[in-house]
Amino acid sequence: MREYGFTDAYFTDPGEEPFENAQEERETYLRFIDMLCMISIYQNENKPDEAVDRVGTLLRDVDLMKALEPHEKKQFPAFNRVRFIFSKLLIRGKNSLLDGKSVPLSRLFFSGELGEAEILTVLVALSSSINRKYERIYGILQEEKDGILRPTVGLVHDLGRFFIPEEENDVSILLDPDSFMNIVLLEQGNTYKTGSEMSREIRLRNQAVNYLFDRRETLGELSLCAEYREADPEDHVCRPGIVNELQNVYGSLSEMGENGIIEIAGEMGAGKRHIMGLVADTYAQKLLCVNFRSLEVLSVEKQQELISDMILKSILEDDIIYVFDFPDGAEHERNISRVMAALQAHLSIVIIGPVKALHERIASGFRGNVYRVELPELDDKEQVRLWNEAAERMQGVFSTDVDLEELVSKYTMNPGRIFEAVKNTIMLADITEEGFLLEKEKLEEQIRRICSVSFGENAKRLRSPFVWSDLIIEPESERLLKHVCDRIRYKSKVNDDFGFGKKLPYGRGISVVLYGPPGTGKTMAAQVLARELGLDIYRIDLSQISSKYIGETEKNLGAVFEAAKNSNSILFFDEADSLFAKRTEVASSNDKHANAETAYLLQKIEEYSGMSVLATNNMQNFDAAFKRRMTYLIPVGIPDEETRKKLWKQAFPEDAPLSADVDFDILAKAVEISGSYIKSSAIAAAYRAAAENRNITMMDIAEATDLECMKNGKMGVKNDILQELYNS
Repeated sequence: MREYGFTDAYFTDPGEEPFENAQEERETYLRFIDMLCMISIYQNENKPDEAVDRVGTLLRDVDLMKALEPHEKKQFPAFNRVRFIFSKLLIRGKNSLLDGKSVPLSRLFFSGELGEAEILTVLVALSSSINRKYERIYGILQEEKDGILRPTVGLVHDLGRFFIPEEENDVSILLDPDSFMNIVLLEQGNTYKTGSEMSREIRLRNQAVNYLFDRRETLGELSLCAEYREADPEDHVCRPGIVNELQNVYGSLSEMGENGIIEIAGEMGAGKRHIMGLVADTYAQKLLCVNFRSLEVLSVEKQQELISDMILKSILEDDIIYVFDFPDGAEHERNISRVMAALQAHLSIVIIGPVKALHERIASGFRGNVYRVELPELDDKEQVRLWNEAAERMQGVFSTDVDLEELVSKYTMNPGRIFEAVKNTIMLADITEEGFLLEKEKLEEQIRRICSVSFGENAKRLRSPFVWSDLIIEPESERLLKHVCDRIRYKSKVNDDFGFGKKLPYGRGISVVLYGPPGTGKTMAAQVLARELGLDIYRIDLSQISSKYIGETEKNLGAVFEAAKNSNSILFFDEADSLFAKRTEVASSNDKHANAETAYLLQKIEEYSGMSVLATNNMQNFDAAFKRRMTYLIPVGIPDEETRKKLWKQAFPEDAPLSADVDFDILAKAVEISGSYIKSSAIAAAYRAAAENRNITMMDIAEATDLECMKNGKMGVKNDILQELYNS
């Protein structure tokens, strides 16, 4: 033991006092490595007979001969002294953690993932990563002729025999590609010269080095797919019930050390990240948000590398891993399963935030229990509170024409969209003494932009240029249309303030049927509703939706309503007879499937929170049950004589050159036609006059109307007009 007395020069009295900081911790452990190297060099120079105990090194011929001779292995004489020093260093690290010191090496060593041989591996690999002197030292210890070499698995074993019991000095774990060491901490090293696994180099990954140097905010290449959720001391608590529930679930799983998945499902912008951030704040942890789509597009090798970084940050930096933005489709299931399996191999708890609950085929492969929470839509009061909070945070002030209760009645918005709409509007806002002025028109324009959606070939957006004065229909029909607008504007007051929302068995949407002959203004009526309410309107293309194949129509309808879910738009089903025809008695399989399609449509309309407008030329095609489930049935029929007179006058602009013989009273009395036929007749008459460079005459209008009516099988209209003109 006396010949190894130089160990006291490294550690006279190790003590148990905590390390002051990461630097002192690192320097102390490197001094321990220096001591081990000095012991090894001393043995090599003075005790050649003990060369037999060195495993994984190059041996001279004489050493090789001695290694083959029978012999009795002896424990290193200063074993207990070195082990005592090592144990004291561990105690110092544990005390540092108890004192709340930032000591990354000790946190790693007490993570429960490493044995003593692995701890030594980390120290040896770290030393060669930060100081080139160790390359020279390790080259000498491994008898490399050039004297420069990266440390190897065999060297770790050689140094470990000085203080690790033989039965625990097992480096085979370093050769396991699925071990924590190889997945998280070490690069896949090269095998040196001999090809022996014991000569495999050990080298720390960059992120591991960053961690051990206490650079905890460094994301490195993880920034390709991940970012930290930025905590805000003024963060509002949205959905407090769900926050409390998840705080309890996460705390229980952590305390019991159980494996599990916490799945918080909801649309993008619903506040999933915000809620999990509040949970992380409760436990003084950071939330590392991983975008799965961004991860999936990378190579499998790069994915594995970044997953290793996530595991390291979770275990060693105490980050919570939250994975979101999962794509739909069976083609992604294998990738999702692979990534989740890799994370769960080393992490007890993983949080995921899909838009919809992950398919059971994926969830069935998860380790442990899956705790699911689905975020419902915010109620109107919560939305009003968020609008006010968003404006206050961004120094905005609503103009006097903004009624927030009406706003949330018209537009159902999640937290992310509310804050985005305010931010975008402020960029266009005028500055007043109170702050940025959030005007109604600009605010609603941004809302519509944010909520815009693509229906593909199934629907097309309609322009809404018309106002009430353009729509000339029966007074009762106009009154009902204005009731529809009130139903939207005051939805929040009736459902929430009056309490009727609790009694609604289905969704809170509105369904309107506009029925009447062709050309009476059903499409214009729908456009006026959209213009009046400030909502986008989409015409659903029934030719794209209807299919002769069983189940395809329902599938297409489902896609339309799914796309429209968060769009706050009006769905306009024009010429709805083809899809929503009267259900029949089931006399054949075709009848059965047609009824199933209609029932499915009714279900989706009732679930949809927005407005559905159906236009039909023949109300008789709808059965009583269907009519009963519609919110409004509004007739848009052939206008009466007085209304036709207004339509004829409106059809000709003020600048149109009319002859003195044009008599709107006679036109209104002579022919019972709809507004669209009147408009088309006026335009056709104008072109006749323009071609001859003259004013528009009564004869032009009579002939144009005659041709328009012939399209619908109505003959002799010209004569009726002329006869009425003659009688007058």
